[in-house]
Amino acid sequence: MRPALWIRRAAVLCSLSLVACSSDSSDNDGSTTDTGAGADVVDDTTDDVGADTGGGEDTGSDTVDPPVDVCAELELPVRAFDANGGGTNRRDVAGDFTVPLTDGTEWTLSEHWTGCETYVFIPDSIPIDDLDSRSIWVQDGDVLGLIERSPRNVHYFFVSRGSPGTTGDATDAMTERVNAAIDSLPAGDALWWSERLHVVDGSASALDGWLATVLSRGMGQLGFGIDRWQQLRGVGSLADVTRFDADLQAQELWPWERNMAYVAHEPWHWNVDIERQAALDAVDATEVVLWDGDILEEFEDIEVELPSAAEMATFDTLEIDVSQRCPDASVPEVGNCGAWDYLAHLYVFDGEEQLELARFITTYHREGRFIVDATPMLVHLQDGGSRTFRWSFAPSWNTQPTATNLTLRFSNQGKGMRPVELVPLWSGGAFNSGYNDTQDTVRFTAPADAAKVELFAIITGHGADTDQCAEFCNHQHEFNIGRGSYVREHPTVGNQEGCIAETANGMTPNQWGTWWFGRGGWCPGQQVEPFVVDITEDITLGEETRARYFGLLRGQEPPDNAGNIVMTSHIVIYEAM
Repeated sequence: MRPALWIRRAAVLCSLSLVACSSDSSDNDGSTTDTGAGADVVDDTTDDVGADTGGGEDTGSDTVDPPVDVCAELELPVRAFDANGGGTNRRDVAGDFTVPLTDGTEWTLSEHWTGCETYVFIPDSIPIDDLDSRSIWVQDGDVLGLIERSPRNVHYFFVSRGSPGTTGDATDAMTERVNAAIDSLPAGDALWWSERLHVVDGSASALDGWLATVLSRGMGQLGFGIDRWQQLRGVGSLADVTRFDADLQAQELWPWERNMAYVAHEPWHWNVDIERQAALDAVDATEVVLWDGDILEEFEDIEVELPSAAEMATFDTLEIDVSQRCPDASVPEVGNCGAWDYLAHLYVFDGEEQLELARFITTYHREGRFIVDATPMLVHLQDGGSRTFRWSFAPSWNTQPTATNLTLRFSNQGKGMRPVELVPLWSGGAFNSGYNDTQDTVRFTAPADAAKVELFAIITGHGADTDQCAEFCNHQHEFNIGRGSYVREHPTVGNQEGCIAETANGMTPNQWGTWWFGRGGWCPGQQVEPFVVDITEDITLGEETRARYFGLLRGQEPPDNAGNIVMTSHIVIYEAM
């Protein structure tokens, strides 16, 4: 059974079973203001589920079989410890380490490795905000907040980056905070977390081997983690949207204080990452790699060879897998990865015309991975053979050098049908009082023997002028097709934490920007999920169908100067296989 542990983030479920205490559920180019706050499932085997992860493959006799009690309790797969690690860059395989703890014991990774947990280092050098230089460690209640927000399969290490011989006060005080938080928990939870919260004795610079390098001057200066693939991962911005400070804003500083409990978003994200990869690995797919770690800056075209038309006719599913990584894996992400949340598109050329296959939004200063089901777009690719694709993700006036992996995944998942025809519908435009005047009626006839007919639309709103439209307003999109009426709206607009819940759907958390805000059809650092509706029962196959579309705001015609709607929409016709 696939556990709901990482996908359903319930509010406060602190039992010792599956779920831990967890948290809450522009321009025409899609950018928003960046403030530059830079300081800041599978069975229980040891199979490698880390394809396209840059390392971490099993190494036979050099692996250590992990204990499985915790993993069995959490219903999670187990991965053996790789004794050949020792890199210092993001995505490198972490080596073994031993750290002294303030309770007088030592903690060694290989001895405690379970194969299903993550390990996160939180330094004391992150200030509360740009006016308060005190460490985030000192804020009352944040250790307990960290526990309450975290999945149960995580260990935290609190480590001081102070000079050797000067860290005792900080680590002693942190030990007291940790003990107080544990003492406030019910007995079962207190036992669980007492084994997973560790205060490191001494300075980060005095630690042995690769750990000192990563924490003192490497990619982990702002915190880092080791995920379930045993890979090094970065920790992003800890700015808490609920801790707005008007005094900071008045001085034109980044106006949100940092919250140590926001670190918990990272292990949630890594758990989702491994589950998404496991789901991909469970499918026998034909992969066509467009870019494999290439540094791209604005857009790039590439010609590749697709499978033949005969082979393309055997596929019923298309998934698009995109990874964007910082050019320099040896230092933190901020100031290294692209700074802006730009629209990103994958196109295929049909002569001179560019046909959009999928849409994404880049992150603020963080690495990201986007996976989207673009099955209807098989129609554009069904002839197979040589095709030219374009990946476009930054404007010419603000290029963003990015290490890019992009793969098309073709598969047959036993659906019994495949898309064979697309009827173009509407493409949005300037969202204003004349918007609907440009949306013509469309008529189409689906074959009498069609297996299914769908409405497919990719819709995002951009700009923030009248009524904060169309990025921050709940623009509605009404499709009247045959006997059916279907509405796409965006109820998370107005919820300042609206995008946080999308961590469960692959969005990169803890970005250096306003990543938390609910938006009109998208979140920074995520794929844009298409609006897909089965309309077969609302039309008569073999007869002409009339289709109308209206863009609305609060059920009315949009006002003038309300931003821009970027839309690709189609009727998708399927045939039996």
